[in-house]
Amino acid sequence: MCQRYSLTARLPELIEQFRIDTVDASVSYRPKYNLSPTQDGTILYEYRKERILDSFRWGFMPYWSKDGVNADGSAIGDRLIYRRIVNKQRCVIPCCGFYGWREDKKVRQPMRIVYRDKRTFAIPGFYEIWPRVDGGAIKAFTMLTTPASGFVADYSNRMPAILDEDGIDAWLSEDNKEYRQVYPAIRELPVDQLEAFPVGGYINDLTLETPDCAEPIRPVFAAMRR
Repeated sequence: MCQRYSLTARLPELIEQFRIDTVDASVSYRPKYNLSPTQDGTILYEYRKERILDSFRWGFMPYWSKDGVNADGSAIGDRLIYRRIVNKQRCVIPCCGFYGWREDKKVRQPMRIVYRDKRTFAIPGFYEIWPRVDGGAIKAFTMLTTPASGFVADYSNRMPAILDEDGIDAWLSEDNKEYRQVYPAIRELPVDQLEAFPVGGYINDLTLETPDCAEPIRPVFAAMRR
């Protein structure tokens, strides 16, 4: 499972890269270096032909949501209970890197995995909104993942899926009303373009949210291949 990720880009960069039309008034954007399930993350979705940037809770909440944090893109479309969500409530999760752990007999070393050029990339996801009985709403999202491959499999059993620029357009478009139309846009992360480096144990503290969480503790090393 992908349990932790980061979004360190500045807001103007996100607006330009993802062609965002509106930033929701409730959003107080700041970079996040150690984003974990149940915390608020930044997503974008399309509504009435406008791309909206908003803040949603990471992780679906209803009792039937076994994959509340991550969802398998190859299987979720076949589940009747998700039909409305996959057809109408797709979102994109901007991401600058994600975390895994290198484990041996004595040490569980956190690792940060990023593109070598440090780009921000787009993870496909779904969102849901549940009205509260006392007013307001709970807004939540889940991200699509794929089985980890290459060196990433040394640190995690799953990794985020991605969308390229054309895939983002197809995924968000309200004109594409069936999941089967947009499923081909989902891609695996190109592990040959990624690198991993060890970071400090800061990310093991879910309350800690500082740039130190994403900083290497030793020089960056290239992705190892077996």
